[in-house]
Amino acid sequence: MWKRRPMNIDSTDRALLSALRDNSRTSFVDLAKATGVSERTVRTRMKKLEEDVIQRYTIIERGVGLSALVRIKLGPGTEVGTLAGEFSMWDGVLTCYEVGGGLDADLLLIISVSDTHTLRELLDRIWLTAPDAAVVETHTTLIIEQY
Repeated sequence: MWKRRPMNIDSTDRALLSALRDNSRTSFVDLAKATGVSERTVRTRMKKLEEDVIQRYTIIERGVGLSALVRIKLGPGTEVGTLAGEFSMWDGVLTCYEVGGGLDADLLLIISVSDTHTLRELLDRIWLTAPDAAVVETHTTLIIEQY
């Protein structure tokens, strides 16, 4: 399971992350030019960011397949981190957030799958994987368009 470790993020790290959000395939040379630091500095910073901050690189296909938000309400005493770690490793789960506030949910999954059948299988897997009474309810919202 991916475990978050505290890391001090400075303006150079933020600039690197911003450039990578725009194009995760940007070369170290181009990252160095964009951030105004040496290529060696970029290599060193990237190694630390990949160890502590960058969870994974992924491809998000616009207009292909099906994207959804899945809100999951957990039962009392459920170990949130254990389930979140499990769910976040599944194919089709782009991101798993622990959330609080007005959503009436404990976890929010960002899902990208090929079709409704695959989405149904993933939703069933959530219920079947969690221990008894760990998942109280799920709410699925299909994403129509990303702007």
